[in-house]
Amino acid sequence: MSLENGVAITIGIMMIAVAIYYFFSKKPVSIYNQGNPPKIEELLNVKSYNHATAFLMLGYGLIFICEGIFIQDKMLCLIILVLTVMPGIVIVVIIYETLILKKYKI
Repeated sequence: MSLENGVAITIGIMMIAVAIYYFFSKKPVSIYNQGNPPKIEELLNVKSYNHATAFLMLGYGLIFICEGIFIQDKMLCLIILVLTVMPGIVIVVIIYETLILKKYKI
């Protein structure tokens, strides 16, 4: 396994760890590091909101793990890894804002 594959798998494992934390959290969570999550009073169902956010992070983490396992070419893995991190997080934010927040926020 190359360094690039190991980095992709490590990022995926970290994202899955975040997803597990989000899934079992009793308080509302957010995908933004510096942003405050919605208040409990602003959400229709905190548990469902956290589960939806956790599944989003789980999917994002599984993409990284699949890259690390199935792409064996070092350069291709690095290029796809960079494309998954940079534009990928924009896609995650769009999904979070348009689907999850609109569904669960009052």
